[in-house]
Amino acid sequence: MPRGAEQGGGARLNIRYRIEQVADLPPVLAAVLGIFVLALLVGVVWGLLRLPDHTKLRSPAARERAKRRKESQKRQKKLRSRRESLQRKAGRR
Repeated sequence: MPRGAEQGGGARLNIRYRIEQVADLPPVLAAVLGIFVLALLVGVVWGLLRLPDHTKLRSPAARERAKRRKESQKRQKKLRSRRESLQRKAGRR
């Protein structure tokens, strides 16, 4: 067999070999390993869910600035729509 063909499926064979190794374990040991893997997965998900919310503004000053910016954007949007409406009316004449 050529050397390149031998290396091509190496990763798949290695995974299959590892799965067969786990299948050959005694049932109690396989169950313990499965529970350990599940606990590890649950721990990672729990840890990710417990991370602090990075989008939440912490300081009162930052919250106030965000509130003022939002109100300003709302006013600007109204003014823009009014100006465009007036320009459309002027264009029809």
